[in-house]
Amino acid sequence: SDVSGHKEVYTIDFDGHNLERLTRNRSIALSPAWSPDGKRIAYTSYYEGNPDLYFMSRDGSYQVATSTFPGLNATPDWSPDGSRIALALSKDGNAEIYTFRVDGTDFRRLTRHQSSDWSPSWSPDGKRIAFGSDRTGTPEIYIMNNDGGDVRRLTQQGSYNDSPAWSPKGDLIAFASRQKGLFDIWVIGSDGSNPQRLTSNSGNNESPFWSPDGRYIVFSSNRGGRSDVYIMNSDGSNQRRLTFLGGNNYCPSWSPRDSQEAFGNSAQEEGGN
Repeated sequence: SDVSGHKEVYTIDFDGHNLERLTRNRSIALSPAWSPDGKRIAYTSYYEGNPDLYFMSRDGSYQVATSTFPGLNATPDWSPDGSRIALALSKDGNAEIYTFRVDGTDFRRLTRHQSSDWSPSWSPDGKRIAFGSDRTGTPEIYIMNNDGGDVRRLTQQGSYNDSPAWSPKGDLIAFASRQKGLFDIWVIGSDGSNPQRLTSNSGNNESPFWSPDGRYIVFSSNRGGRSDVYIMNSDGSNQRRLTFLGGNNYCPSWSPRDSQEAFGNSAQEEGGN
C-alpha cells in the first residue's frame, strides 16, 4: 500500500481487520510472498536503489537482502517445501526465470529466451512452474517443469495475460487477462482447458491469489477509482472489498496457515512485469 506516501508491505486479516505495517523503508516495496511455513515473507524493494529481493520475518523484523543482482530481482514465489525461491532476474539483459536455495546459493536459470519471462508460480506438488512470457509477441501464461524443461503455452485468449497463481489442488490456474481494454481475473485448467472469466470488466482486476483451502481468491481492483484489495469465492461470486485505507493497495498474497494476507504494490505499476 502507498497510504503512507511510500510503497510498503502490510498484513491484514482476511475479513479486512487488524491492519499491520511491516516495512518502513520509505521506498518502493513490491510483490510480497509468504513462505510455506508462514514464518517469512519475500518481497522486492528499491531501498538501495536497485529492485533487490529481501526476506523478512512475518512481523516485519529481520529484513535482509537475499538477491541483489543488477536489474530486476522480482516476483518471488516459494517452492511448496520452502527450500527454493523462483523469481525473475534481468541480470542477463531481459528478464528470465531462475530458482535459488533460500540460503542465497545455487542459482539455476530455467528459461533462455530473447523475450522476457516473469511471475513464476510453483504447482502444489513442486514439479511445475507457471510463468508469464511475451515470447509469442503478446504476454501469455506458460507452464514448464521445475528444471525448465517441457515448456508449453497455456493461454490462447486476450491481448495480455499475467500473474498466474496455481490453485491448492493443482487443477486450476488463476490469472489476469486483458480483453476489450480492461484486465479481469480468469481461471483455466492446468491442462489449458475450460477458461472462465470471474470478474466482469469493472475497472482493472489483477494479481489473483488463492486462499489455502481453495475456497476464495483475493485480488486487486481499481473498480472504485483507487486500487484496493478484494476477495471473492473461487467461482467469482460474492466479490467484496477488504481495504479501506485510502491510497492504493495491490498485489495480495495469502498466508499458508492462518487467515492473514500480505499486500503491497505490483511491479507492473512501476513499468515492469
